[in-house]
This record gives sequence, C-alpha cells and structure tokens, in this order.
Amino acid sequence: MAKGITINPTIIQWAIQSSGKSVLQISRKFSKIDEWASNESELTVNELNKLSKELRIPFGYFFLEKPPVEDVELLKYRTIDNEEYETPSRDLIDTIKSMETKQSFMREALLEDGFSPLKFIGSATIKDDPKRLAEKIIAELDLVSSWNRKKNNTFNILRKAISKLGILVMQNGVVGSNNNRPLDISEFRAFVLIDEYVPLIFLNARDGLNARIFSLCHELVHIWLGTSELYNVSTYSNQAFLNENLEKFCNEVAAEMLLPTETLRKIYKKDIDAYSNVKNISNQFSVSDLVICIRIKQKKLVSQKTFDETYTILLEEMHENLLSKEQNEKKSGGNYYHTQGSRLDSNFVHSVNRKAKEGKILYTEAYDLLGARGTTYDKLVKHMEGG
Repeated sequence: MAKGITINPTIIQWAIQSSGKSVLQISRKFSKIDEWASNESELTVNELNKLSKELRIPFGYFFLEKPPVEDVELLKYRTIDNEEYETPSRDLIDTIKSMETKQSFMREALLEDGFSPLKFIGSATIKDDPKRLAEKIIAELDLVSSWNRKKNNTFNILRKAISKLGILVMQNGVVGSNNNRPLDISEFRAFVLIDEYVPLIFLNARDGLNARIFSLCHELVHIWLGTSELYNVSTYSNQAFLNENLEKFCNEVAAEMLLPTETLRKIYKKDIDAYSNVKNISNQFSVSDLVICIRIKQKKLVSQKTFDETYTILLEEMHENLLSKEQNEKKSGGNYYHTQGSRLDSNFVHSVNRKAKEGKILYTEAYDLLGARGTTYDKLVKHMEGG
C-alpha cells in the first residue's frame, strides 16, 4: 500500500468550501471525504492529485498547516448582484490570478524597454459630462464618427484601437484552456485591472458579441477614471442604469460612445412601436436590443408600461440567443489557433515572444504565458503576427 501524507482536516474543509461543490457531490467520487474533512487523515499522492483536480485547488495547498488567505484585490471592487455568487468561484479567482500574472509580465517588459505611464489613466472624474467624456475617449481611440455602424468587425475595430493605446484586451469563455471550466456570465461579464503602464481588460467570452462591445466601452470609462472593477451587474439590468452610483456614470458614458443621444433621437421613429424601433436601431448599430430599450426609456421616448412590456420580450429573446450560441459552440470545435488567438492581446503575444528570443525570459515561461508549447507555440505566434 502506498504511504500516505497526513493532511489537516481544516484544509480539506476550506478546499471543499472554495470549490463551490457540496460534500454530497464530492462523495460520489471520494467516499471518504466526510472522514477527511473531520479528522487528520493520510491521503496518497494519487488521492491528492485527484482531489486537487476535482476541487480545482492547487496541489501544494493541501500541505499547508492552515487555509491560505487568497487576497484578491479586484474582488474588493465587486458588487454582489446575486446571492449565489457571494463567495467567488475558483473559476473567477483563477482567471483573475492568470490575468494578474500576464499584466505583471507586460509591466516589467515595458519598464525594461523604457516606456512611460499612460497619461489618460485617471484623467477623468464622475463629475465630467458623460457626452464630452465619451467624445474624448473616442477621439483618443482615433475612431471615426461612424465606427459603430453595424458591421461584422465592429468588435475587432474597437479592440484593435484599444490595444493600440497600450491597453491589454483579453477574453475567454473558460479557465485557461480547460473546456470543463466554463466562465459564468451570471457571476461576471468583464473586469479591468488598473496599472499606470498597462491596464488590462478581460471579457467573459460566453457573453454575446454586442454585450462584449458594451463591456469594452464600460471598462474603458473605468480606465479613464483610474478605478479597477469587476463588472458583474448585468449590462441588461435596468437598475444598472438607474442607480445613482459609479456604474450609472460608466454605463451612461459607454452608451454615449456606442449610440449618442442626438443620434438616438434622430433615428427613433414615433410612428412605429417600441419593439420595432429597437430592432430598427440594432440593425444599424452594434448595440444590444436591451441596452437600446433602456436608452429609449431613459431618454423618455417611451412610457414605463411600454418599456416593461418590450423589455420582457427582448429579455426572453436574449436568453434564447445565448442558449443557441452555447449549443452551436459545442457542435463546432473551431480552429485552435483562431480560438486561442482571440483570447490573447496581440501586443502581449509579440512582447512575450520577443523577450523569449532575446533571452530575457525562459521559453518555459513564454509557453505558460501564452498557454501553448513547442511547435504549437510557434504556430500560435505566427498566427497572431499574421504569418
């Protein structure tokens, strides 16, 4: 029999709680889980490996004398929109830590290369006029006035413009490359990590395309304000627009960037119903139906009763579309290099590869940073650099 390793039961208790799984769920694979969580027990390396994977807890944590304090700074900026997510999931924590590692690498690379802090970070306040701030951000991004007119590549146009400013834009629908760990948009839609040299925006790729465009704009406002944020209040929540707080301001500026009030009033047709108006506008601009619906209510173009009726219909459609999107993604495996490339910022990939070539970092570190190894790493870099 393999020699066991003595494990503190409080570590097992913490690991179970952090995993978000119930003891009953875990007991289906580990019949002794109750015993391990109650008494000091000897577990084999094989048992610990399996438990580590099941609970998504780093293997080394089991050897600690007391539970680790995972002080994730970004979680302090979280607003709890749902009691179910009062305790952050391992998926969220691991994603944040992964992005912090990537941001830390990029900051060191920029400092080493003699770059200066970005001047626009923290240059705005919530006392600014939303319309003027929206115009200022669009100008800094060097986007033309019609940039958000409906087209297939609106998201990429915006993402490239943001990246060009020195802001990292990452996205993913799972933790790392693990398709068995999907990110839940009910827990978070996006987050931004402020750094004076290299702020980082992360998008939950399980969200719809127009929702991600809105999230990008929303997080840009946070960068101009100089405030980190974990965005887990639904983009489509009416309350997110009505509450007198920081989020109201950020949403207002983001909405002005995507669909200026003056434009909205010009294209809104009073001779057709609200639902048809929403669809007409969404066919012209890359803005979600629900955000448009909230905007026309905000600007008093419809009554509360009409808004409530229209919003309910559009909300049901959104849920159906997201479900259909998930089912289609499961059917098609997709191209690995396209998928992995879409998750990473092109400037980040270029910097990692350059530092590895210069011998400033080991290739093993470069592989970890890009989530690819050997020839797969080479092909991914070539794909990202247009080779």
